[in-house]
Amino acid sequence: MALKRIPAVRKDKPIRIAIPHSLYEVDGAEVCLIVKDKKGAGAKGAKERLRQEARTGVTKVLGVSKLKTKFESHEAKRKLSQAYDLFLADAAVLPVLPQLLGKAFFRKKKQPIPVALHGKKDWKAQIRRACDATYAYLGGGTCVNIRVARSSFADEAVVENVLAAIAALPGVLPGKWRSVQALYLKSAESVALPLYTELPDQ
Repeated sequence: MALKRIPAVRKDKPIRIAIPHSLYEVDGAEVCLIVKDKKGAGAKGAKERLRQEARTGVTKVLGVSKLKTKFESHEAKRKLSQAYDLFLADAAVLPVLPQLLGKAFFRKKKQPIPVALHGKKDWKAQIRRACDATYAYLGGGTCVNIRVARSSFADEAVVENVLAAIAALPGVLPGKWRSVQALYLKSAESVALPLYTELPDQ
């Protein structure tokens, strides 16, 4: 998608777009959850909580304290960004993560998705809601890539996800449709196929 101008939004907070067919299956994806902690206590508590709620899809719980110490170097941050398909984070720690994670996460569009865990009884529901969607990362430029399907999806599932994402755009974009210059559909190996274009403003 091409926008007419760079939107003035928070770069650290991806915008959720609901789609009917999840990109991250419970038993197939590698999901890392970042939580608030003090000397590791918060991470231990989160691990125990997730053990009580079976099949959340989370394969790794990482406390902020360990993120500060174990993943301090640029190389360590880069390897961490490659280790998991999706990163989630307790919404309470989201503002401190850009500095701790570094540029590698933002270049790969791997910045964590916020989940509301504090005061919530059903963590599984919050985590699955985050996983059962795709995300728009705004604020980094006028070109926005939104992942809507996997190559393994049936054609019908791809079409349904594409249409759902397009239908959601007016609700998530500053300026709604007026901010869109063009829409394209592209796979990893194809050229960008135009779905919609608007003449540039004179």
